[in-house]
Amino acid sequence: MLETFSLRGRLGRLRYLLFNLVVVAIAAAAVFTLTRLLTLVGTRPAFSMVQGLVFLTYVLAIIASLCLMVRRLHDFDQSGWWTPSVFVLHLVYSYYEAVGSLIGEILMGSFLLAVHLAIILAPGSKNPNRFGEVPGSAGAPVVIP
Repeated sequence: MLETFSLRGRLGRLRYLLFNLVVVAIAAAAVFTLTRLLTLVGTRPAFSMVQGLVFLTYVLAIIASLCLMVRRLHDFDQSGWWTPSVFVLHLVYSYYEAVGSLIGEILMGSFLLAVHLAIILAPGSKNPNRFGEVPGSAGAPVVIP
């Protein structure tokens, strides 16, 4: 399973989408459970610990998604170094959201949606590329979670 989150190799469209959905589902379940714990704790140190675990859950989910994006970019022969630029776009969107700029949110949200749709829908290279064999081909290793 950890090999799925490697920064090497390629990841096809369907697996990219499914693995990201699994990451989101696991993170959502963890955050849901942890926030329910927040209502049960009565002391300040326990409250802070649960908040720290929620933060850690978000960080791990972001890292896992970024690792998957690197492999997805490799599938259509793009460098994984484009991944931080998508992360920065999310930070810019968060800024517009925090300052309450509706126009900024709409424009950045639309742009982010287009970027993510392109990453999901762009077909991978039909032949082996500098990042490896075609995912699911006879020469490519199949990773079963």
